[in-house]
Amino acid sequence: MISYILKGRLIDGISDTPIENGLVAVEGSCIVYAGAETGFDAAAFDTDNSTTLLDAGTGTILPGFIDCHAHLFGDENAGSFADGKIFGDQLLGAAYQCGLLLDAGFTSLRDMSENGLYLSRAVERGILRGPKIMPGGKILGITSGHVDMNPSLSKEELNRLDHTSRLVDGPWDCVQGVREQFRAGAKFIKICATGGVSSPTDRLDDVQFSPEELKAIADEAKRHHSYVCAHCTGYEGTYQALLSGITCIEHGVYLTQREIDLMKELDATLVTTLAVSLGVANIPGLPEWMEKKVKTCAAANVKTIEMARKAGIRIALGTDFSNSPNSPYLENGKEFAAMCRAGMTPMEAIKAGTANAAHLLWEDANTGCLTPGKLADIVIVDGNPLSDISCLTHADHVKMVMVDGEMKKENLQ
Repeated sequence: MISYILKGRLIDGISDTPIENGLVAVEGSCIVYAGAETGFDAAAFDTDNSTTLLDAGTGTILPGFIDCHAHLFGDENAGSFADGKIFGDQLLGAAYQCGLLLDAGFTSLRDMSENGLYLSRAVERGILRGPKIMPGGKILGITSGHVDMNPSLSKEELNRLDHTSRLVDGPWDCVQGVREQFRAGAKFIKICATGGVSSPTDRLDDVQFSPEELKAIADEAKRHHSYVCAHCTGYEGTYQALLSGITCIEHGVYLTQREIDLMKELDATLVTTLAVSLGVANIPGLPEWMEKKVKTCAAANVKTIEMARKAGIRIALGTDFSNSPNSPYLENGKEFAAMCRAGMTPMEAIKAGTANAAHLLWEDANTGCLTPGKLADIVIVDGNPLSDISCLTHADHVKMVMVDGEMKKENLQ
């Protein structure tokens, strides 16, 4: 029995052109028809008075958005991760944030913290309103590296207190760190292959794992039928990560043609995080050490996008948002606009946040585009993103959200 029929301008996540008079039919959790309204044969499907008809009007029907790089950290006022935060307070804050992400049109996300392990199970059980979450567990990094946020604590103290990261040193410690995350329920592994903006003890171009450590991590993830994504800001650390077999590059701030060529050869994916990069550059009152790092990041990030587009590298949307004042979860869609500011077309940006993102998450058989047989992860926004990308940038523009055929938000009147 058809449960929903959605009519209006349709962007399916695959085609380069929209269908102006489109129709999507949903039966149970899946899409059974998506295409031109004139091609829909109602007689071929079961419909009755229980079928709900929704008209997008001047808006647009799209696949549910996917954020490949989110941080469900929770309430920033509940204590620092590195100082031994109150875990329950942080987790409750993160649970609330899941609803904000859903309201903004994000039906799936990849979380870069331990919180995602618990939140993903709550969403699956139906006791938490939120997007489908792919959890990564704790981020793996070296002592003195990007996730070593409190040098006053020992490695052992940090690993006990911190619910975001796990410090690992040496190949066998790296293997143990990977195994711990999969034991806890992680679906992928995140590492920090280079320094970063927010860490006081490193430089952006620091190489933070040895080749032996990187290979140990990548090989262990493969043994668990999974993969590794790598935080990469410097070119040499990115190159070493790629050589080890890691094919998901987060940020990619400073890359040369050497890394771009290897990414193309390996069919690697670049996850953008432009909105937060461009936004942090404008925050007043940053610590001096952070301000020095930030100043050149935004321009370098844009250059990387230009190089990646020219080489034909797959780009997937990631926000790096954590619901901070600079990255509110109702506005994760700002990444679409940031990609366009970096030279991508609106359609390229949309595909980055739908079909390309689903491919990266190994979920392209289930979501990321609107075609028969796919799960009904669907949003309706109040405008045409091909002419005005801003209609994807805030939850206020998102008028309908459906996940697996279940209505999560509907305000089309």
